[in-house]
Amino acid sequence: MTKSGCAIRLGVKKRLGEFTLDCQLDIANGITAIFGPSGSGKTTLLDCIAGFLSPDQGCISKFGRIVFSSERSINVSPNKRGIGYVVQNSALFPHLTVKENINYGFSLTSEQKRKYSLETVMEILDIAYLSERDTRNLSGGERQRVALARSLAAFPDILLLDEPLASLDAPFRGLIIQKLKIIFRELGIPMIYVSHSISEVIALAHQVVVMSEGSVLGKGNVSILLRDSNVKRVADFSSFENLLQGSISPVGIDGQKSIALGDTKLILPIERSEGEEKEEVSAIVSIRASDIILSKIKPIGLSARNVISARVKEVHSTDSSVLVECDIGEPIYVEITSLSQSELGIYSGTEVFLIIKASSIMVLGN
Repeated sequence: MTKSGCAIRLGVKKRLGEFTLDCQLDIANGITAIFGPSGSGKTTLLDCIAGFLSPDQGCISKFGRIVFSSERSINVSPNKRGIGYVVQNSALFPHLTVKENINYGFSLTSEQKRKYSLETVMEILDIAYLSERDTRNLSGGERQRVALARSLAAFPDILLLDEPLASLDAPFRGLIIQKLKIIFRELGIPMIYVSHSISEVIALAHQVVVMSEGSVLGKGNVSILLRDSNVKRVADFSSFENLLQGSISPVGIDGQKSIALGDTKLILPIERSEGEEKEEVSAIVSIRASDIILSKIKPIGLSARNVISARVKEVHSTDSSVLVECDIGEPIYVEITSLSQSELGIYSGTEVFLIIKASSIMVLGN
């Protein structure tokens, strides 16, 4: 169950060579993304919260409890802060099995502080079948799920995640995003998620903190990534992906399936598989914004399997193109040129049709 109040409140300064972190920040419950380019101070901020770095001055509190204060000479050790930390390379114990890795934190926690069972954690992350496996023989996605389980087994009040998807292949990225959403929904643990991917932030976070050169540039709903001119100057909009969660089900023979995104159904690429799958499964799909064609007139006679009606919600100009935010029951973004926007007359409220080839839809995790 989620605790009430401000998850993290801090005002700190930390100098590392030529770089200075200087942040004042309140982080609410929920999933908060720390977004910014490389070298902006995202990991340094997480290390200060976790206790691996001590600020030169300032104060950090967690749900009202001070864990660091330079003025009051308080510096709670990392293992006593009640904060889980998952890093990019997972950092599992190589000499222990999967089960032994997960049991490590669990065994150090008193019974009265255990809020859920290890079986619950392993079920959420779908790793029970890996329990006796040597961690050196795991895939990247499996390693990150085990690392998440190990952190959760210590029953943290807050979970810090430092670019956990950066080294993963596309299918595993979708799976981990799904699992993080389930962890928050089922266990109510607030998360602080570091990323430089706009697509990941929009797909996962409830709110975002944008950092640049050691300072907070902006904070609020994830929409500030597209609306705030100061924020947009540090964002990379190239290769923007729509990461959309829905339910996949068979629609015919020969392995044809569709995914339901709210009231909209999209036909997926055909995948050959053994046997017939009849049950719906939850999954995340990726559709590059540049792979979607936008039309003001309903097209006919196309080989593309998906032609869906939508309404333009907002138009966001970037340095190199225009991102058109469309509503299909949930937001989906289409990348067009400034010239196309002008010639077609694409503005907020415009009724449009989106043309999406089945082959441009990638199923990331199910």
